[in-house]
Amino acid sequence: MALPESIRYRILGPVQTKSADGTWQDFRQDKWRTLLAVLLVRSNHVVPCGELVRQLWPEEAPGSQRKLVQQYVHRLRRSLDDPDGEVLRTRPAGYELRVSPGELDVDRFDALCADGRRALATAAYEEAMAHFGQAMALWRGTAMADVGNAPVVAAERIRMTERRLAATELWLRAGLACGRHDVLIPELECLVVAHPLRERFRELLMTALYETGRRADALSVARHLRCLLREELGIDPGAQIQRLERTILLGEDVDLSLLRPLAVPTDS
Repeated sequence: MALPESIRYRILGPVQTKSADGTWQDFRQDKWRTLLAVLLVRSNHVVPCGELVRQLWPEEAPGSQRKLVQQYVHRLRRSLDDPDGEVLRTRPAGYELRVSPGELDVDRFDALCADGRRALATAAYEEAMAHFGQAMALWRGTAMADVGNAPVVAAERIRMTERRLAATELWLRAGLACGRHDVLIPELECLVVAHPLRERFRELLMTALYETGRRADALSVARHLRCLLREELGIDPGAQIQRLERTILLGEDVDLSLLRPLAVPTDS
């Protein structure tokens, strides 16, 4: 079941927090944004002060680094309307940002994706499409796009981007199972251009084109992928693409079981 609409922190795009009047606020100071991003990535866990120093100054830290961390924490508490440190807590080893279930947009994203997977498992494709559509609507660009080169943020950004692509794939699979081939072809064509080596998007595009009577175009997608893979990596497309290509060449019906979704990466 999806978490309630109680998002207070957003990292699926520029880092933002919700103020008391319900408006979203940005952080002009780069170090404040980085500090908040690191604490949100490690929410409900103590982040040692030394680790915060490494994340805030990955190349060379100033001599007054710990004092600066304390100042940034103090200012961040003011921005969070947390003067007593009940949310951003001081611990013996460092600091801990307490985030309740549903307060972080990425948690809601994961919950909606879980709902979508459950709907797909019961062949409730329209419902699955709705859940994944809501999940992807939470994204406002690249995750933590306004945060610099903090190592933990960079690593988490990569992981979140992969989860976004996997959720997009499941949304598309549900859409094809609903018969929305014409509507989804432009989206799939854009994804193939953006991610040319991602075979799953090619497979879905081939299916959509074939189901709308564009057999030659579907085969052209497979042919271009084969040339690209051989040129870039010296390999052939995977078994699923090859199987679908044979189906199209023979003019047979696509086995809809091929549209069964693969798992979306979880937080674990």
